Amino acid sequence: MSSEKNNFENTISLSFLYQRLKDWIFFLIDRRGIIILGTFCLSFFTISYNYLTSPIYYARTTFVLDNESESSMGDLSSIASLAGINASSFIDASSLFQIDNIQELYRSDKMIRKTLMSSVEELDGNFSLIELFIRAEKLEKKWISLGFDYNKMSSNKTPSRLEDSLTKEIIKTIKENYLFVDKPSRKTTILEIGFNHKNEKLAKNFNDNLVKIVNQFYNETKTLKTGSNLKILQRQSDSVKNILDTSIMILAETDQRIPNPNPLSKINLVPYQKAMIDVQANSTIYQELIKQLELAKVTHRNKAPLIQIIDEPIYPLENSRWKLLKTLIYGICFGFGISILSISIKRIFKST
Repeated sequence: MSSEKNNFENTISLSFLYQRLKDWIFFLIDRRGIIILGTFCLSFFTISYNYLTSPIYYARTTFVLDNESESSMGDLSSIASLAGINASSFIDASSLFQIDNIQELYRSDKMIRKTLMSSVEELDGNFSLIELFIRAEKLEKKWISLGFDYNKMSSNKTPSRLEDSLTKEIIKTIKENYLFVDKPSRKTTILEIGFNHKNEKLAKNFNDNLVKIVNQFYNETKTLKTGSNLKILQRQSDSVKNILDTSIMILAETDQRIPNPNPLSKINLVPYQKAMIDVQANSTIYQELIKQLELAKVTHRNKAPLIQIIDEPIYPLENSRWKLLKTLIYGICFGFGISILSISIKRIFKST
């Protein structure tokens, strides 16, 4: 008896839902004119919004950072393998540490400040990137109202307290809203640097200058010790070379003063022998310095990180604006859905 009752209730519920769905469909068909009009209006609004608003341009640079730990730890890994130790974990950790270093460099205030102070060429002259940013963000009135002329900013002078404060505010805004630093995969040493902005020229120039400045700073920092050692060895070898040339000249002058020395007169041979010893000693020192200098050059070259750019931003930049067909499809779907939803909600309120 209870099972027959449940079947009867289910039949009533399904038939009720079917009838309500049927009534709703007929209601929508009856309001098809309003739905078509709403779909058209919202589609037109979507297309207009897509093409009238300024798109956001994406400037992206991807580059690979050479993992020097694989070459420098080659001997260590072979020795560790004999002891049953896997040295790849140390290599991966070293590589990750390098990647983290350069990622933090791209986010540092110093690098962003240098980039803002760098100049770019425009049709009406050279301008700093901070000037282009201020114009793009329409901050001229704010800076002028504070009593500061942004056109007189220069990286060669010490910034005032007001200039430093305003620049820090811009740097904070860039780091929070516009700068993009990412490592697409933790298994690779590829980095992706990006800058998003409504101004296409600003996006590309900022991205290019930031990559150039940071990579140059990273290269100089990684080779600072080997570069200093190379300069010292070069200076020492040049100094010893001058001394060697002088000692050779003294030897030649001594030999010229006594063209035919008496072999029985030992005193007459002393100046020549002393000059010869100086030449031999200086020659030995110079040869050793040249060896050390060549080794230092090789070490300096090996220490320099290899940063190879894979992709860089090229005009026209990718942007957030949709294509016409995509905009039309999205507009129709959006307008159709909103029209049906608004009519259905209105009907529900009327029925209640």
